Amino acid sequence: MKSFNYDLVKNKKKTFVFSSFFILLSLIGIIYSTFYTSYKRPINLGIDFDGGYELRIERICDIKCTDISPDKILEELIKSSSQQNIINNVQLKFLNKNDLLIRTKSFLNPKESEKLINDIEEIIGPLNYDNLVSREIGPKLGPKLLKDASISLFVSLLAISLYINIRFDKKYAFFALLALFHDLFIVFGIFSWLGIILSIEVNTLFAVSLLTIAGYSVNDTVVIFDRIRENLKSQKEDYNETIQKSVNESFRRTTFTSITTLIPLLALILYGSSSLFWFSLSLSLGIIVGSYSSILLAPSFLLKD
Repeated sequence: MKSFNYDLVKNKKKTFVFSSFFILLSLIGIIYSTFYTSYKRPINLGIDFDGGYELRIERICDIKCTDISPDKILEELIKSSSQQNIINNVQLKFLNKNDLLIRTKSFLNPKESEKLINDIEEIIGPLNYDNLVSREIGPKLGPKLLKDASISLFVSLLAISLYINIRFDKKYAFFALLALFHDLFIVFGIFSWLGIILSIEVNTLFAVSLLTIAGYSVNDTVVIFDRIRENLKSQKEDYNETIQKSVNESFRRTTFTSITTLIPLLALILYGSSSLFWFSLSLSLGIIVGSYSSILLAPSFLLKD
């Protein structure tokens, strides 16, 4: 770390090509998700935003649970169940071999829910009703949560923009915001691809992670821009060399801060509950991308040709 001396000027084009590649990849994912998936949205929205009924229940197995796919369960339900109007809207997913996630966009009353669980139990074997967890998001609440999350993100970005414009001149503020957009867009694009490939859905925690990433990323950029501005006041070297020197001086602080933040997030990813897994992963990705953009991308915008 002490001998770190990254040649920012020499690698400027590589930095831009690297960022452009991930921006393009994210854009392709968002476009594909919007036009060529069943949900027709830039990202796969979960029950928090879409509304519906969700139930999680655990299988009881003596030694090892028999392997059965969600598609096979649905096939059997269609053959045997009398609730065809409900079955047509049911989505099934194994969180692991024991825990089954049941989701439907229609809202089930207690009798319908009980009948559905009994039909599934006949197909996959006994279920542990003590660990049954269910929740329901109404048709009005889901869109309201999506609207509120979008407004929160917009207001936060607006407040950050105002702060940056007050703190720095227009050139610095523009490049700091450009780096921030880069970070959020790439994380959003990654989750678009996760929705396409793995059917991963985002919930309100994803919106929280984007807000956190925005604050974290811009804070790192402000620290490095402050160092650049201070060194330019007492400029002894060439303009580009001063920026490069400032980045190298800030590298240890930014890197150690990011590593310190990533350690507890890694613990949550490995040992935390399943409900926090994707939240922790999105935060970790945002911190990695944000650290990269603060150290390499944002200062590269300031370099003169």
